[in-house]
This record gives sequence, C-alpha cells and structure tokens, in this order.
Amino acid sequence: MKWGNYMIVKDIFSLNKDFKDFKLIAGNGGLNNEIKSVDIMEVPDGVYWVRPGDFIITTGYSLTKNDTTLENIVQMMIAKGAAALGVKIGRYIDEIPEKIIRYAEEHNFPIIFVPLASSYNSIMTPILSKLMGDDNYASHMIKELRHELNILNNHSYNVTTIANIISRYIGCDVYILWENNLNIINENNNLNVINVKKLIKDNLPKLYQSDFSTEFVENDHKYIVFKVKSIKGIIAFLCLGLEKTRKLTNTDIEIIKEIIPTIVIYLLSNSNNATLFYKSPEDFYFSIMDGNYEGDELKLREEASYRDIDFNKSRYVWIMDSTIKDPNDFIRFEKKIISIMQVHDIVFFYRKENRRITFVVENKKLHSNIRLLESFYENVVQDLLKSFKNKNFNIGISKICNSLKYLHYAFEEANFSLKIGKKLRKVDSGVYLYDDFMIYHLLYEISGHPTLSKLYKNTIERIKKYDSDNNTELLKTLEALVDNDFSISQTSDKLFIHRNTLYKRVNKLNDILDSDVDKSENRLILQIALKLNEILE
Repeated sequence: MKWGNYMIVKDIFSLNKDFKDFKLIAGNGGLNNEIKSVDIMEVPDGVYWVRPGDFIITTGYSLTKNDTTLENIVQMMIAKGAAALGVKIGRYIDEIPEKIIRYAEEHNFPIIFVPLASSYNSIMTPILSKLMGDDNYASHMIKELRHELNILNNHSYNVTTIANIISRYIGCDVYILWENNLNIINENNNLNVINVKKLIKDNLPKLYQSDFSTEFVENDHKYIVFKVKSIKGIIAFLCLGLEKTRKLTNTDIEIIKEIIPTIVIYLLSNSNNATLFYKSPEDFYFSIMDGNYEGDELKLREEASYRDIDFNKSRYVWIMDSTIKDPNDFIRFEKKIISIMQVHDIVFFYRKENRRITFVVENKKLHSNIRLLESFYENVVQDLLKSFKNKNFNIGISKICNSLKYLHYAFEEANFSLKIGKKLRKVDSGVYLYDDFMIYHLLYEISGHPTLSKLYKNTIERIKKYDSDNNTELLKTLEALVDNDFSISQTSDKLFIHRNTLYKRVNKLNDILDSDVDKSENRLILQIALKLNEILE
C-alpha cells in the first residue's frame, strides 16, 4: 500500500537522532528505492509476505546462521521488490557474509546495519508517521494490532506471546505479574525483575486506588503499571519499563487498552479452563508427573508462578510398594511413612495408589549426595520391617532434577528403578537408585530395535544353545568374567575352578561367538548383551 507521503531509503539516515548510527552495509545503488511501508520479519516464512516497497527489519531470529538460508531470503526480497533490509547485527546474526553483500551490491539492494539497542517502535514510528501522517499512523497501528490479536485468538498462545507483542508495538520491557504473589508470569530474563516486584509490592495501596495506571521513576528507569482486572477484581499487573525521559503516546495507551482484555481472557480461561485457581499443590505436582504439561513449559511456568512454587528448585521422586493387603495395616503404614518424613523435616507431597505411595520431595543439602539418599531410605525400610513383620518394602528413587519441567521424567525414573531393581536384585526388600539402572532403562527402551535383537541372537542365544546342547555353564562363566572385569584370577576364584579350566572356557566362548573376548569393543558388546538378557529373562 502506498501512503500519501513519498520516502526513499536515503531518507532513513536523517529521520531523527535515533537513526544517526544506522550504517549502509551494501546496495549503495538502491538508496533511491521508494519505501512504501515498514515491517518486521522474525521467521523465514515471513519473506513470502514481503510486498514491493517494503523496508524489512529483522534480528535474524529463528534464522539459521547458514549463509545459503540468509542468501535465499535476500534473493526473494529482491525478487519481490522490497525497498531495503535492516538487520540488527549481534544477536542472531554476527555479520553479513561477503557473498550476500556482493549479491546485494550487484542488484542495488540496500542492506542496513541497525543498532541492536534500537527498539522496533523507535524505528517504525518515525517511518510510518512520515509515510502516513500521525493520525493515519495511529489508526493503522490499532488496526494491525487487532488483526494480530484476532489471529492470536485462533491459535495456541501464552502470556509471553502477549508480552512480546506489547514489547514490539511499544518498544519497552514488559513484566506481567500475578496479583496474589507478584511472581512474574511471562518469560523474562531482565535483571530488573527483582526491582519491579519490590516496586509494586511497596506501592500496592497506591496501585489499588488508581483508576487505570500508575507511574513510578526509579534511578534511570520509568515504570508504568496497569491493573489487569476481571469482573471479580484485579488478577494481575502489567508493568512497562521505559527510559526515564520517555512518555507513552496516545497510541501506546490505546494499544495497552486493546491488549489487556486478551491477557484477562488468557489468565482466566487458558490455564486448564481456570481450574488453576482451585488446584491443590498435590494435584499440581502429580499433574506434572502424569505428563499433562509435557511440551508446554510456559504454561507450567505460569501455574508454578501463580502458586509461588519455585520452578528451578531441586527435587526428586521416590516410590514405595509393599506387600501389605489389610486396609487398616496400610493406614498405619502410611502414617508411619509420613511421620518419618516429618521427623526429618522433609518437605514433600504424596499420592497413594493401591499398595504404592509416590512422593515428590524438595531436596535439601542433607540429600545433595545421591548415596546419602540411599542410606536414608535403607534405614526407612529397616524401620518399617521392624514395625510390620513378614512384610516386604521396596523403594525406587529417581535422579535429582533441578526443574519442574523434568519432574515427569523423575517419576518415570523412580518407577523404572523400582520395577527393574526388584527384578534384578531378587531380594524381598530393598532400595533402588535410578543411577544404578540407567543403562538398563536405555536398553529397555530400545530392546525391540533390529540391531539390538541381532546382537542378542549372535551372543546370548548362541551361548545358551551351546550350554543346553552340551550341559555346560559358559553363560554363567561369561557373567562371572564381566562381574570381575575379565580378571582371570578373580573369576576362577569366584567359580572355584582352575585358571586353565577358565582359559579353556574363554577359548570356547571365542569359538562360539567367532570373536576375541580380550578385545575391549567385544567386551562392551558382551556387557550390553548380558544386561539385555537380564531385562528379557
């Protein structure tokens, strides 16, 4: 679309003081290209929407640093008649490759260096205002925003998506905080987050009394806080971080008014259809472990933030099963376990199913060493065995995980270590750490792979067949060799046989397997095959 005022690429460099650090990288012959509009492109697919006369700005976000990819995008822009390309160098693109510069020069296509600190708002506003006039620009921005929000409502989005839109349209830092605990909801790595939380906390009475927004100045920053209200009251705060001297324009205020309802709708309806506000901590933790948040980290962060649950706290999962069948005994057993945990000042959440109890535990320094965990829970088992005669108790313990997003993996680890530990250790009661069974988990997951099946057939099945046909114990011999790191003296002592007898068995193994057991790569294959055999037996 061509607006009423005429502008060429060369005009960009003299629009105002914000453009003084813009530099021409290539395409001097295209400085008289007419600019008809300005747009932002942060995905490769965006190039298909480029129109003749567009001045496109990008950081190169989600573009690979592969020269050919960037080169193809420049070629398509030229083919579509774009006026110029502005690139923020230093975030995702370190430099423009020489062959792209040469291509741009040959086709008189300007590529412009844009300072990384320049906000999209500070670039787009002057250009569009010059092209359209102030009134037309404001109407255009609101129309574009409504169109973008309409598209957003028909797709999957989150609070961070909304915050990014605000940041892009207004050109500022954006913080969206829960009203109940002032935790940040949107993903934000800005170091000012702590200052923002303290600022809002210290001024809550003033915020509650304000009609729409409240302005604060602190050091070199200005913060403008808006109330995000539903019909039931304030549910969140929207805070904009600006330079101290900057003021919001009427267009900026209209943009905020357009976006706040979208924030409200998301917070009330997109977090498990508002059940977030009624879910207990136990429900929340076990919903994570059941995989309900898998692939949706931002949603998980939002709900954890609302509940004031530390997303990156160190935690682990342990599962205990028992042979207790009597309901009254199980109640006593449950109370006993909880009492032990409370006596040791352990923060935990738990769920019981059938004869199993699953715990999520917040890790402390006392349990920073995984082996200390093993010792602690072995004592728990011994304590239970004294209280419940002729019963068995087994515990599977996950690795320690340092993020809520890995908690469902920790649950799988605890579950697997309990299952495989009981199978391999063959004891009535015990404690099984996932660290001791990681290789078994890997093999279990890929046990049906053709390559692994072939490895098993060419090793274990051959040895088993020979033992069956000849009444020998070569598989037992191989297991002893592996257990003793292939030491002949230690293995012969363990099997109570002469060294020469063992040498004969090793030679027979070499014949059956058509390989040399003394070679390290063959030993590794045999170790894998034996562990696979333990799983399959």
